Parts: sequence; structure tokens; C-alpha cells
Amino acid sequence: MSAYAGFVPLAAVGPLLIWAGINDLRQLRIPNWLVLCMAAVFLLTEPLLPLAETGMRLLAAGVVLLICAALFHMRVIAGGDVKMMSVALLFVPSSALAAFGWCFSAAMIAVVIAVTALRFSPPAATMNWAAVQAPGSLPMGAAISLGLAALPVAAGLTG
Repeated sequence: MSAYAGFVPLAAVGPLLIWAGINDLRQLRIPNWLVLCMAAVFLLTEPLLPLAETGMRLLAAGVVLLICAALFHMRVIAGGDVKMMSVALLFVPSSALAAFGWCFSAAMIAVVIAVTALRFSPPAATMNWAAVQAPGSLPMGAAISLGLAALPVAAGLTG
């Protein structure tokens, strides 16, 4: 398997990631149907992956689901974030898990900075996006989408 062959499922889910990120910025919600469509994309593209790779991705998604469910229980993150983050791990090649951690962290910082800047800029007063209007909110769906979008480049640079 070539270095980028494991990214085929991620390329296929790209439009849904964009939709999820924008929807989270606008409404602070990640609809269940959108997460289910992302999972369906993985199921359709999974035959392109080796069986061991599929197993590793399912294991990573399961571990992340447990961690995120605990964070949800402690009211740290929202339910949509739990579902999207778990499904997002299905699109991360097992060899790029560390790179995704870095990409997601950088994306979280970028989203926090962008949303904060928009809150203090004059056009933000007229912007009807929930992420800008709700202080203390964090559109994690946008950060997940951005982190996944940056992953192929980061994985190429690190491995």
C-alpha cells in the first residue's frame, strides 16, 4: 500500500467534513445524519484498505469513543463532538495517528483564535453564526474537520 493509499477514505469524506465544520460554526450542532453519512462513506471505502488497517482504525475509533464519552459525561464536550470525533478516527491511517493529534491540536488553537477574533471585530456583531454569538462555546466540529483536512500534508511531512 502506498503512503497515500490510506487517505482515499478521507478524500471521499471531504465534502461532508466541510459541511460539518460550517454547520458547527453556524449552529453549534453536528447533525446525527451527517455523522451517519460519514460512517457510510467509510463503509463504502473500507474495501480499499487492508484488513489489519481497518482493524486498527476501528480500535482507535473505539478508544476515542470511550474517552470522548467520559468527557461528555463530565460536560466538557457535546454529544455531536463525541460522535464526530469517533467517526473521524475511521479516516485516519494508523500510521498517522500521532500526526492527527498534532493537526487536531493546531486546528483547535486556530479555531479558538478565529472565533475569538470574529467576536471582537465589528462585522461579528452582524454575523449570525452561533459560534461567534455564544461566548464560551467552541465549535469542535470545525476543528475536527480542519485537523483532518491538514492530515495528508502533515503525514507526508512527518513520515
